[in-house]
Amino acid sequence: MRIALVHTRLLYRGGLETRLFSYIAYLRDQGHDVTVIVFRIGRKVTIPEGIRIIHVKLPLVPKVRRQYAFNQRLGAIMEREQFDFVLSLGRTSHHSAVLLPGNHLGYLRALDQSLKGLSDRLQIELDQAAYDAPGTILACSQMMKDEVVELYKADPSKIKVLFPPTDTERFRPATSEERKAWRAKFGMTEGKRSFVLVSASHSRKGLPLLMEAFREMQDAPVELLVAGKEPVPSTLPNVRGLGFVRETEQLFAAADGTLLPALYEPYGQVVSESILCGTPVLVSHLVGAREVVTPAVGRVIDSFDPAVWRDQIRSFDPDQYAIPSDFAHQHHLSLAQHMEVILSLAPFS
Repeated sequence: MRIALVHTRLLYRGGLETRLFSYIAYLRDQGHDVTVIVFRIGRKVTIPEGIRIIHVKLPLVPKVRRQYAFNQRLGAIMEREQFDFVLSLGRTSHHSAVLLPGNHLGYLRALDQSLKGLSDRLQIELDQAAYDAPGTILACSQMMKDEVVELYKADPSKIKVLFPPTDTERFRPATSEERKAWRAKFGMTEGKRSFVLVSASHSRKGLPLLMEAFREMQDAPVELLVAGKEPVPSTLPNVRGLGFVRETEQLFAAADGTLLPALYEPYGQVVSESILCGTPVLVSHLVGAREVVTPAVGRVIDSFDPAVWRDQIRSFDPDQYAIPSDFAHQHHLSLAQHMEVILSLAPFS
């Protein structure tokens, strides 16, 4: 098939950008004719062999209007090219299927924010156009499906829940030797239960709540290690920032538990990554990945009270969990399973 993948940018960073490269490789290896349509290409990006790129050149418009202008250009491209199947990674209205990795109205509501200006209005308008357009909406969680039905009046019959794919080779349980070495690498304290928070937005991911919880556990044999570029404003002896960690698979596998008390998280890739590494999780009820958190792999906490999280962390015993070896298969988290669902939507599948 002639397949187009549509995204704003082709870069070596970001979750959707990483997924775009995974899609490209998978579809190429399956023998499809793949075209990638973007308006920004990183200077250091190497175009995969055999992949056609349509680089949409946009006029000199403010950043807030670029995605809007990009979507306007897509109509003419689709009319000209007549692809068999078009998969958009979000916020476009010319597609066969569009990913729903998040939505702006839901984000504003969860964080109790009001509309602030043109940027908010354009993002909401682009969301609405994507959900109103013909084609299937691939929501990253049931939480996202419910939100766009409620907030954007999207047709529920055209929405399919499809969890993001997880690298099942990279994220795996450690051997005893590996775990010992990785605990030493990250400075995890012998005799303590080591919890990790992997975050690109400490406030939204719930670090302030965890700081309060760990403040009251300074005498307990527990510690929190925070991975992320943002500084960790802690003077607590049991809370420590690691800075940016590239080898998150090692961090998850070395830890005793992963925490994610997020105020809002459409899915939460770190949840499935941690579980695949054999490490159970504690997540808030506003994490979309709560759908994969069964009693065998962790707990969902329906509260943002630091005292509740403190008590849950104090009572947490990783030996109480029994993560099934086929967890990824059960929840269709492998790239192959993920792509099978997407390709089943194509007219020539």
